[in-house]
Amino acid sequence: RRAADGQGLTRPELALLLSSAKLAIQASLEQGEVPGDPGLEEILLGAFPAAMRTGFRKFLLEHRLRREIIATELANMVANRLGAVHPFELAEEEGASLAHVAAAFFAAARLFDLPEIWARLDETPMPEDARLLAMDRLALATRSQVADLLRAGAGTQAPSLLEARLAAAVKALRAQAGDLLGADARRRSSGLMAELRLAGVPEREAAMVTCLFDLDGVVGLAGLAQDCGIAPARLTAVFTALGERLGLDWAQGSAAIMDPSDPWERLLVAGLARDFQQMRVEFLGRLLQGKAARADPIGALDRWAEARDSSIDQFRAMIGRAQRAAPALPSMLAQIAGQA
Repeated sequence: RRAADGQGLTRPELALLLSSAKLAIQASLEQGEVPGDPGLEEILLGAFPAAMRTGFRKFLLEHRLRREIIATELANMVANRLGAVHPFELAEEEGASLAHVAAAFFAAARLFDLPEIWARLDETPMPEDARLLAMDRLALATRSQVADLLRAGAGTQAPSLLEARLAAAVKALRAQAGDLLGADARRRSSGLMAELRLAGVPEREAAMVTCLFDLDGVVGLAGLAQDCGIAPARLTAVFTALGERLGLDWAQGSAAIMDPSDPWERLLVAGLARDFQQMRVEFLGRLLQGKAARADPIGALDRWAEARDSSIDQFRAMIGRAQRAAPALPSMLAQIAGQA
């Protein structure tokens, strides 16, 4: 109630909120299958001193409270790094359990080397306001990756298996992160980098946070590249071309940065941000089903677009009206999503 009235929360209230969030995530994990994933053994071992891990590894892995320890440690990681609110919003937006959110978070941490970024932000000297800003932006970028991983199967597949399925394609796409960005995305990326540097975040750490934003969409592309048997680089080119040609890059970016106060509008725009991403991936999955299309993805997109010139012109005109009516509203983006 205090937060809703604009009064903010005191430190004791925030501490209670954070601890309650951890307990809720932990309870959800203990009720599910996630703690039984052998790939989470590193979390179990990390809960013990190095000397015990060296001399008593076998006994630790057979600990009678193995599930409970993993659930507790993973819940702490999720709440500490995503915050007390993002996990619950993700569960509501994606229709997932908190355990599934935690599983997707674990896979995201491994796929995008998040522990290294967390360590750099924790240890690098910088103004504390700058550190908090960088942590907040990193949590937002992580949230997007977690949402995509939930859609990629985090609710139905063990997190270590999900990571293993996507790891090679994600690595290839991370190596060419700049190619993922259209003109609108490049402007947003430059703006975020400038914001972090102006606040006092060192260049290297600011670049690490910004890069995770630039990698938005990599999870869906990695899954599609694997399913279609297309090199990630070629798939990235046609994905970016589609976003620029239809204006979906702008629509997705507008939804991603929108922060309405109404809780229902927050759910709407968060879902739209992922939907603009997902609809491109699903469209390309259909477009590239044939052997000829897979051999020449850009050509297949060109042929599809040429056959629909009038529809695309009409859609782009609507995008243009929304751009001129800045700031964009949730109702505008919902209409654009329906037309797309």
